[in-house]
Amino acid sequence: MQLIRLSSNMKSFHTINFKNGMNLIIGKQANPDNKNLNNTYNGVGKSLLVYILHFCLGSNRIAPFEEKIPGWEFILKFSIDGETFTSARNTSSQSKIVLNGEKLTLQKFRSIMLHKVFGIQDKIKNLTFNTLFPRFIRRDRESYVTYDNFIKKEQEYSKVLNNSFLLGLQKEMVTEKQKLRNLFKNTNELKSNIENDPIIREHFSNNEDTEIEILDLEDNIKKLRTELSEFKIAANYQEIEKEADEQHYLLKELENKRVLINNSIKRINKSLEIKPDLSEKKVIDLYNQAQIEVPEMIIKKIEETVSFQQNLLKNRSKRLLNERIKNQEKLREVEKIMDKTGKDLDTSLSYLDSHGALEDYNSLNKKLNDMEVKLDRLNEYQGILRTYKKKLKDVQSEFTVKNNEADTYLEEIHELLEEIMMTFRELSKAFYDKKPGGIKILNNNGDNTIRFDIVAKIQDDSSDGVNEVKIFCFDMTILLLQQNHKFKFLFHDSRLFSNMDPRQRYSLFKVAYEKVSKEGMQYIATINEDTLLSFKDLMTPKEYREIIEENTRLILTDESDESKLLGIQVDMDYNK
Repeated sequence: MQLIRLSSNMKSFHTINFKNGMNLIIGKQANPDNKNLNNTYNGVGKSLLVYILHFCLGSNRIAPFEEKIPGWEFILKFSIDGETFTSARNTSSQSKIVLNGEKLTLQKFRSIMLHKVFGIQDKIKNLTFNTLFPRFIRRDRESYVTYDNFIKKEQEYSKVLNNSFLLGLQKEMVTEKQKLRNLFKNTNELKSNIENDPIIREHFSNNEDTEIEILDLEDNIKKLRTELSEFKIAANYQEIEKEADEQHYLLKELENKRVLINNSIKRINKSLEIKPDLSEKKVIDLYNQAQIEVPEMIIKKIEETVSFQQNLLKNRSKRLLNERIKNQEKLREVEKIMDKTGKDLDTSLSYLDSHGALEDYNSLNKKLNDMEVKLDRLNEYQGILRTYKKKLKDVQSEFTVKNNEADTYLEEIHELLEEIMMTFRELSKAFYDKKPGGIKILNNNGDNTIRFDIVAKIQDDSSDGVNEVKIFCFDMTILLLQQNHKFKFLFHDSRLFSNMDPRQRYSLFKVAYEKVSKEGMQYIATINEDTLLSFKDLMTPKEYREIIEENTRLILTDESDESKLLGIQVDMDYNK
């Protein structure tokens, strides 16, 4: 895949025609002697160019484009295996992209490009056109921090999978380990879910033996089933139960009534036992003792009074005897009713004991169902736990097998590993002849999703500029190897060169020029004028002319809005 032309539907846009070999887009100050700090290389459109290329190749929606330059359409012409393609995308309808005149969804466009450029037809998670093509056009500031970080916030597994693929390593080696690791993780989650289940947690917290609990449940279920089979449902159970309650209440009332009657009889008997000594002789004797002579008339009165009292006592006794007889009759009647009521209550209770209500039957059924559900779940969990233990052993065994296979695989592809090592090493020697560099690919045996450790190393690579050199060498290695891709160009933003010293910059452009010219590829870079001037004196006039001047495709300046990439002044924040 090579770039041919980038254009727009807006006339103010500066069209860029690309060619084979070196392609430079230079940011230049119109008046270098101007001390105005507002006049800089920034804002002329160098970084914007990277975003536009990503946009035309199916990147995710770029919000600032829609907000700041609505209605703009960018058209990228490129070739793959000699076949020419044109992709067009409008900032106001970013969900669609036009490929060779056919309007496509972004998903369809990416699928076509994934197959044509990377030969992938089947969908592979984390290995897509949008994870692969940014490795040839680093876009964001974060992608210039380390050599193997091309996409903002890319996960380690995705990083290794995509880099391994572009280095020619077998992608299945990488995906299989991730699947095994995920299987191991999911199995552990299954264990956690089982242990957190209320029934299982109850057993674990009580230190109960599940096997014994299962046997107890089976025995209880058997007994309950027998009880239900013998259960007699009384259709009028509630009525009989109500009658029994009424009979029981009546018995209490009758008992209270019997107690009252007995108490009344006791009081009558006690009253009948009392017999007062009231005689006229006793009264007269009292007078005589007092030495008082009792006249005849008084004696007669006394006799009449005593006689009256005696009549009263006879009438009282007669009345009490009649009351006692009545109470005794009431008592016999109450005891007769109590006897009948007691027999009726016994009959009702006996019936209730031998029969049950429908609600009781349903309650027993529910209890049986709950016990059966509990038993089923315990049996199910026992099976799951056995499966879990077996699966863990199987996964651990598979880990060992795959680790051994990876070791064998790396031994079998020693020629490819040597080519990777030597390609990177040759590039790095152009910068640091006395600082050996190379790429090591090691088997990662750890308990993680990473199959290969891809380590690019240049001695003292923590020094200023060395990291940027390592980025260039790594990217160029992927380009030159031509493993699993048809990219024939590499694009670097001006930020790659900012921390390099002049000699590193000179070596980079010389190496890039020589490599892409020899291989019929493209190296595209945005660069500031002061960066070029920093190493101009290190080059012969012929070198500068052949490498820099003859390969300058576009010069963007701060002279006016028209001299910037879009031909207008636009400020965009891509981090929103």
